[in-house]
Amino acid sequence: MRDNLPPLKSLHFFKVAAELSSFKLAAEQLFVTQAAVSQQIKLLEGFLGQTLFERSNRQTKLTYTGELLLPYVQQGFQQFKAGLKTISGDSNPNILRISTLHSFTSLWLMPRLPEFQKLHPELMVQLAPSNELVDFSRGDIDLAIRKGSGGYAGLAEKKLVSDSLILVASPQIIHPDQVNDPQVVFQLPWMEDTTPDVVSVYGEINKRFNVDIFGLQASIRANNSVVLVENAIAGRGFTLVNKSLVAEYLKNGSLLSLLEFSHASPYSIFLVAPAQHFEWQKVKLFENWFVPLVNQSFADLETW
Repeated sequence: MRDNLPPLKSLHFFKVAAELSSFKLAAEQLFVTQAAVSQQIKLLEGFLGQTLFERSNRQTKLTYTGELLLPYVQQGFQQFKAGLKTISGDSNPNILRISTLHSFTSLWLMPRLPEFQKLHPELMVQLAPSNELVDFSRGDIDLAIRKGSGGYAGLAEKKLVSDSLILVASPQIIHPDQVNDPQVVFQLPWMEDTTPDVVSVYGEINKRFNVDIFGLQASIRANNSVVLVENAIAGRGFTLVNKSLVAEYLKNGSLLSLLEFSHASPYSIFLVAPAQHFEWQKVKLFENWFVPLVNQSFADLETW
């Protein structure tokens, strides 16, 4: 096999035909004839000296070699797309697509987002809640808000603030005069958050209050802070939660802080994106609004 690459057009036709398992469907998608697709595939096979498809009247199936080649070709085109997007700039300057955590979206960002939209009515903000870091090369996400330890490979990251974890319950199930009594608190129904940053702090609770929180029978177990906060407000038990997510409920009395317990979260909030995205005007506008608001919001937490 030669060192130079085969024609890009042949690779593109191969990718489409392989993904659709049909030369006919590939031709329709590419707006060419089926014969043109077949010609490009034969050209690629001739270049490689390998057969890529098993052809029959009923189906078009990849050979073993074709199956080996396909993921590399797909990855290559994804990289082409990402590179072209980076150098060509923002193709949708009036739409800002943000990937962020489910809990942060529901309990922190959504109540504050109307303020940003009033400041910048020319921008349409689209949120994509997800607990997984988005693959920027595969989609149209402009910016991600993540909670973690940093080190997002291949991406630029801006560390903002760290949260703290507190125990909370509704005044429906505990009187304000009893919130600092461990014997009362640990008799309440326990609602367990199974997310890693929260679980890592359970040992500190055990140590400080001489209890075995892992031995408590959980009335609810979830990896979703929204579910746990909603159930805490409803009086179904007590739970450990990021303070930033319940600040408003502490202020209005829907929840009470328990045992004066507060422990620094092992995770911080980050803005994450390809470096070029941070140069886009819409991302700059959001960052300039978001960062001071987050900093002030977390500073205000110290008073609650």
